[in-house]
Amino acid sequence: MIALLAGIAAVAVPLVLLTSLFGQVRRPSAVAGALRAQRVFPAPFAGAVAAAVIAAEAVAGLAGAVALLLWLDGPMRVTSGAAAVLLGLYALYGAYVSRTRRGAPCGCAGAGTPMTGWVAGRAAAFSGLAVVGALHGLPAGSTAYELFIAVVAGLGFAAILWTLPHAMARESMAQERRTAG
Repeated sequence: MIALLAGIAAVAVPLVLLTSLFGQVRRPSAVAGALRAQRVFPAPFAGAVAAAVIAAEAVAGLAGAVALLLWLDGPMRVTSGAAAVLLGLYALYGAYVSRTRRGAPCGCAGAGTPMTGWVAGRAAAFSGLAVVGALHGLPAGSTAYELFIAVVAGLGFAAILWTLPHAMARESMAQERRTAG
């Protein structure tokens, strides 16, 4: 079972970091704007913090993808550990912002999703997956069938968790409209 989770982590974590990076490249000012709206850092530092966050995602995502494609266990463990720390920090930051700055934008992948507990939970789930990847590494001795299942599950897990905060924000808005109307 742990080998399956490690395989899921090897696929899902780099994929999510690269997807986020793609969104940031498409809308480069979204993170800085979200950081300014969240009012945790002084406004003049928003651009520098945003650049550091985007660079960290790029390094961890690209390194993880290369380690997976070349099937390099040691580098995968290192990049998974780095991703676990990064995503853990995201989870803590997201929990803080969602409790203290209601309605602030997330800035996640350039999207306009609000920062909620769902965003923090998503980051925590990916951080936990990355921890499994860091501790276990790439699944060794797996059959082609087992690797196929891990890849498909990793893709599914990444897609579900990626869309969860946005879906929950839309549902919350729809529920507010129903109760107001």
